[in-house]
Amino acid sequence: MRNVLYKKWIPREHRPVEGKNYSEPVPGTGCYEPDFIHEGLFHEWGVSCEESDNGYGNSTIALIELPDGTIESVYPFNVKFI
Repeated sequence: MRNVLYKKWIPREHRPVEGKNYSEPVPGTGCYEPDFIHEGLFHEWGVSCEESDNGYGNSTIALIELPDGTIESVYPFNVKFI
């Protein structure tokens, strides 16, 4: 196993617009963190499958063990081997 740094997805948040009947996205959400700040152990590459209205889609993922023993699925472009 190898040590890695990785980025996490920041879920999109919305805030209401004062005086309006809608909300706007909070800047810095709905994207990946800008820096590799989380540490873990790389175990192996895996495959993720998602279904949509257009069919199925497959993508490669890295399986990373966190210090507490849990596993994260991370896209390869968000992994940095150290």
